[in-house]
Amino acid sequence: MQTKKIKVLYSSRQSGSRTYFGGSTYSQIPKIQMEGKWLEALGFHIGDALQVDYDDGEIRIRLAPSEQPAMMVCEESGSYAKGKSQSNKRKKATC
Repeated sequence: MQTKKIKVLYSSRQSGSRTYFGGSTYSQIPKIQMEGKWLEALGFHIGDALQVDYDDGEIRIRLAPSEQPAMMVCEESGSYAKGKSQSNKRKKATC
């Protein structure tokens, strides 16, 4: 495993309250920003979904598992009519 050293930066966010003189107050929110071709070399591409796992003092970032649509499996019951003399019965799907 390789290592990169980066710093925790901040973003300024406007708080909901205004000061007496009409100006807004801002608070600093910590942020981590990463960019570079090295991310692409590791398999992280623009638009990829990420999964972030965290605990005290550590963060693990990885590609999010691809979500596959849920599949419904149905079982057929009943039987088709074999001849024209029998009534037109169709199999019913039960799910």
